[in-house]
Amino acid sequence: MHFSEHPLPQPFFRRCHVVLILWAIGLAFALPFRNVYADSIANAPSTLARTVVDASEYPWSAVGRVNISGVSSRSHCTGSLIGERIVLTAAHCLYFRPTKRYAAPQLINFVAGYQREKYVAHSTAIQIIPSPNFNGELWADPSNMEHDWAIVILKDPIGRKAGYLGFQALDAETLKQMIDTKQYFSLAGYPKDRAHVISVDNACRILGFLGHGELLSHSCEIVSGDSGAPIAIRTKSGLQVIGLNSATNVPLTDGTVTNTAVPIYTILNLVERAIRHTEMNAVFTPNNSREGQGPVE
Repeated sequence: MHFSEHPLPQPFFRRCHVVLILWAIGLAFALPFRNVYADSIANAPSTLARTVVDASEYPWSAVGRVNISGVSSRSHCTGSLIGERIVLTAAHCLYFRPTKRYAAPQLINFVAGYQREKYVAHSTAIQIIPSPNFNGELWADPSNMEHDWAIVILKDPIGRKAGYLGFQALDAETLKQMIDTKQYFSLAGYPKDRAHVISVDNACRILGFLGHGELLSHSCEIVSGDSGAPIAIRTKSGLQVIGLNSATNVPLTDGTVTNTAVPIYTILNLVERAIRHTEMNAVFTPNNSREGQGPVE
């Protein structure tokens, strides 16, 4: 093998020296930061233990992403159809703190049964009804959690195609019986760590009411993106929503923290009025509940 006898130019060696020096400096600084980063990832909240389900199949097709598109920002939360045109979600999902106002309805798009770029149905909103007592500037302050709900009225009746969930207003006595019998609840949502599939925690526990019953305390595995997700129970008539997820790590007076959800019974009258306004011949049972319905189109 013959090598050239011509020496390599001096600039080549200088460049090599610079690259080696920079590599050594980078390695020296990277090593300690790598451990810190690894620790932060290991300790970050995760929903990987939740079960990914088929979003095209009812009842999960009635759960979807609430996508909000701003001029320079995009965000999403979770919502659930409880009527042909009625979606429940969290109020803070629809509030823009920089502008101190809620997103315009036409910027809100509900995508039912979304999974990896596919979906069952979608519609923009024509009206939003957030809690009149939700203070957008307080955001996730514990005093704000009981008001962290919103009703979204859709332009199109996509609940006919995707189906809609039933709901049930639990009172304290019924809830106590469920807690005593160790009944599990479920939460379905689109968390930020798996934002393009719907995943379910089937082993949630409702720990009780907070305050005077304005909030539910629960143990569901949640992260950002799960706000507004339905917490439901399985009944003979199907999945029924009992509350909508609002926040995680809410501090309690005893120094511990919990996850919170707004119980359906606190907004029952508004929910029923919204459904009656958007559907003909809507049927409700005497015990403050409504059965869900699978796709009919």
